[in-house]
Amino acid sequence: MADSDNAASYGQNHHDSYRRRRIRYEEDDDLDDSNYSQARSKNRRRESPIDRISALPDCLLLHILSFLPIEDAIRTDVLSKRWQYVWTYLPSLLFCFDDSVNPCDRCVNGDFVEFVDKTLILCNGSTVKKIGVDFYYHDRFVSNVNVWTRFAARNDTEELRLKLPTYNEDWNELAAYVLPQHLYTNSSFRELSFSWCRVMPKAAVNWKSLNKLSIGFVKLSDDAIQKILVGSPVLEILELYHFCGVNRLHGINASVKKLILREVWNLDRGEACDFDRRNEDLMNLELEILMPNLQSLEILGGFELRYCRLVDATSLVEATLNFNLRRRESDKLDDYERHINTLRELLESLENVKNITLGTWAIQVLSIMEAKSLPSPLLKCERLMLDTGYSKLELPGIVNLLESSNSLETLVITMSSCNCQYFRDTLTKVWNLYKSLYGTSPKRTCKGLKMYLKKVEFSGLRQYQLDYIFPLAQSLLMIARVLQKMVITMRGEGSDIPKEVFQAAQKLLSFPRSSSDAIVMFYA
Repeated sequence: MADSDNAASYGQNHHDSYRRRRIRYEEDDDLDDSNYSQARSKNRRRESPIDRISALPDCLLLHILSFLPIEDAIRTDVLSKRWQYVWTYLPSLLFCFDDSVNPCDRCVNGDFVEFVDKTLILCNGSTVKKIGVDFYYHDRFVSNVNVWTRFAARNDTEELRLKLPTYNEDWNELAAYVLPQHLYTNSSFRELSFSWCRVMPKAAVNWKSLNKLSIGFVKLSDDAIQKILVGSPVLEILELYHFCGVNRLHGINASVKKLILREVWNLDRGEACDFDRRNEDLMNLELEILMPNLQSLEILGGFELRYCRLVDATSLVEATLNFNLRRRESDKLDDYERHINTLRELLESLENVKNITLGTWAIQVLSIMEAKSLPSPLLKCERLMLDTGYSKLELPGIVNLLESSNSLETLVITMSSCNCQYFRDTLTKVWNLYKSLYGTSPKRTCKGLKMYLKKVEFSGLRQYQLDYIFPLAQSLLMIARVLQKMVITMRGEGSDIPKEVFQAAQKLLSFPRSSSDAIVMFYA
């Protein structure tokens, strides 16, 4: 019995001792794991972090640098040896002078020119697809700019942009940079943009790869334009803006598919174009467009002292006439005959164009035509967009136009930020006459639309304009038999929607509809 008790006691003591050792060993293991983790953490801190960006291939690094201004891209040179001179292989170099700096500061402007010089030297031999320079030009920099253009030509640059305004507020032709003749014979250019430069090719132009050309703030000539059109066999997009000196844009064999004309030079800026304002012959100059292959035409901004005529539009698919003929003193005396004739001739040439956009000036001229009982030329367009400030004074013009648009399927009226009244006194008389004849509701609106009009959209409305558009909207809902949708979108002017807008929406939804499928949507 004693032996058994001793054995039991020994067993219990042995078990307790084993448990204590096991617990101690487990505590030691935990301690070792903790020390090991701390050691690893210290080693990680000692090791330098992996630079995953620098490990990227050059093509990705260049893609990253392409999103930075050229000055910041160059600064990456100091990051590490891996980054040294990577930026010199950028395919695009765009240099832009800081507008916040006084351009008359010779030192600052000189520093900019020196920066461009040094950058191009370091990039010499690289393939640079795009070069752009924008700074205030002075004739003391002519040799520098010549070097830049030679760099572009020597490196087979595909896109070259030069924006070189002079120090003077008004453009001075004699102070402007003259494009060197070697540029006109470079066949690698695919896109060119020249602003505030003199474009005067002396011999034939050889831009056989050129696809897009933009020229602005310039005095041109018919001869220069003709040489460019002949020497650019694949040119598809031509843009001229703030220009003068061109009377004919004739490209019978030209491949131009899109033509953008924006702002014939404003003579109020000075005598930049050497026009004699007292010369009546110059005041009656015409801009004549003859491009049979043209598919898209945009005429925008102010046109100074001239008519504008489109001779051939057989291939035209879309046209935007959002310009205005600037008024002369004699316009009011001859009852705006010049404006009426210009618009009527342009609309006649657009008879078969499917997509037409008209601006405020055109709509107001149509209002004057309505007062004279002159109908708009018949149009076969399927989509008509009116970009207008929209006031009651323009309603007669819109009615006049819609009555002559018998194939119209989509009508979009956007409320332009420009609320110009080009003929205020005359339009007020027109509205009073129109209201006395038809009231405020356009009851004779576009009866020819009843079999084709499918969608109407009023976009960007302000609250005060609702009363102006509702008579037209109500009339269209009653006339259009196949109308599918009418959408009215208000201009967002705050988080709170006035109750008047809700009342207007309810009024709109209550209008009777000729089409049982018509859906009316109102977005406040």
